[in-house]
Amino acid sequence: MEGRIFGDIPIDLELRLSVEDSPNSGGSTIDAIRVCKLALDKGIAGPLIEISAYTMKHPPVQYPDEEARELLERFIRGEGEVIEDSWGERRGVITG
Repeated sequence: MEGRIFGDIPIDLELRLSVEDSPNSGGSTIDAIRVCKLALDKGIAGPLIEISAYTMKHPPVQYPDEEARELLERFIRGEGEVIEDSWGERRGVITG
């Protein structure tokens, strides 16, 4: 992935996934990347609770699998309330 950071400095990001359970992790990783892109397109930054709860072993907020899936589907559909920080930046979405 290529882009630019503060000061218009170019950045190049390479990522490699290496885990014991990598065949099963590929789908979860792709789902997480797709939801990150969706959040980026919506101007949302910060922790993405819904995808973290659905795909990660130690998310910031733990939900049962069924509830995490429902929260994620609502996030993808665009349902929920956007959280803004004190500078007016979009920082996340409450779907629960």
